[in-house]
Amino acid sequence: MMSDITNGIFVFVLLATPVILVLVDMILGLKKQKSLIFEIIAFGVGFIYMGLCFILWDPPIYSQPIYKMAGYGTADFSSVHEPVSREHVLTLLVIAMIGFVAYLILKYAGRHLAPLAKVFCIGGFYGGVIVNVLFLIQLLCGARPIDISPGQVISENIVFILCECIVPVLFLIHGGRMFAGFVRQQAKEQEKLRYEGSGFLNGCNRFLCKGANLYWAAFIAMIPLYGIVICILCLFGQRPDSVIRAFTQTSDWILSGEVSPPPVEYEAHYLCTVSLRGHRGLVKPIRYGIRRGNRIVVNRQLCVANAFEQLLEERTPCFHKAVRHFYDTYGYPISKWITNPWSADIVYLFMKPLEWIFVAVLYLFDEKPENRICSQYLPLEHHK
Repeated sequence: MMSDITNGIFVFVLLATPVILVLVDMILGLKKQKSLIFEIIAFGVGFIYMGLCFILWDPPIYSQPIYKMAGYGTADFSSVHEPVSREHVLTLLVIAMIGFVAYLILKYAGRHLAPLAKVFCIGGFYGGVIVNVLFLIQLLCGARPIDISPGQVISENIVFILCECIVPVLFLIHGGRMFAGFVRQQAKEQEKLRYEGSGFLNGCNRFLCKGANLYWAAFIAMIPLYGIVICILCLFGQRPDSVIRAFTQTSDWILSGEVSPPPVEYEAHYLCTVSLRGHRGLVKPIRYGIRRGNRIVVNRQLCVANAFEQLLEERTPCFHKAVRHFYDTYGYPISKWITNPWSADIVYLFMKPLEWIFVAVLYLFDEKPENRICSQYLPLEHHK
């Protein structure tokens, strides 16, 4: 009993400590109290949490329906579609990283930068602010279309949403405090500068002495800065309007511009559940298929298992009947326990040795094994 309490306390401290550190840093930031240690820890924890969230939260893209097992709720790990389009997320990540680097430069080396370099750094910082604000609006300001409850969207995904919001909120708090102090300091230093023999430089200096002018100059500097960045990103498959598409080419969220297919209910045994719920990078779904008139997600392991069963039915009907009875008895109850991607991944890996045995049998006793495997769960007119 005492050991269970000790273990519970240890787990609670392990989970609560990073959260407390982040909250303390936010409070210090809002109170304009500087603490470099808390800032480093908070950003470090925030990046770790966002990375874990990226691994664990695997919502489908807007063009895929949410799958619901009849009587058991959602089959996907998320009840909503992805808040940011994975096709265009690279552009957001690059702009956010440029903004964060600009924040660090302005905070720790801003006084030693040349005037034009300062303007470009401020422009880079602006880009990071815009992207982070849009990201927070997308996650926290409700849902779209109207028939989806904003509270439901947030409450059902609250842990993932909070993890995703840590770094953007920290960036805006620390960045806003840094930028306000930087502008005031810059204005004081600029007032002391004079350029001998150059009316043009003195005019530029007087223009930049005013805080409002410095803001506008940085906005103008954003155009060539991010123009070059977007041109480079286009070489990596991004589009000039990827910043907009990253938020609008989604559904279920406030800035979404797409409408997803309606949820699909189905009944399936555990290999069908694995191909649907497991992490896509591991279970590797390849296409949709038809099973008992219902559309399902199909991966190679499922096709191999069904092809093996088909071969047994043709060659050894009696043995197949026994195998089928065992599968019907235990397969469906097992599927009820597969409630998240990790449990599906475990079943997928557990079935791997059997999958290899099935493939070996197919290649030993079937004339065209790959044709049989590829034809599984296709409509009859596609079978050869």
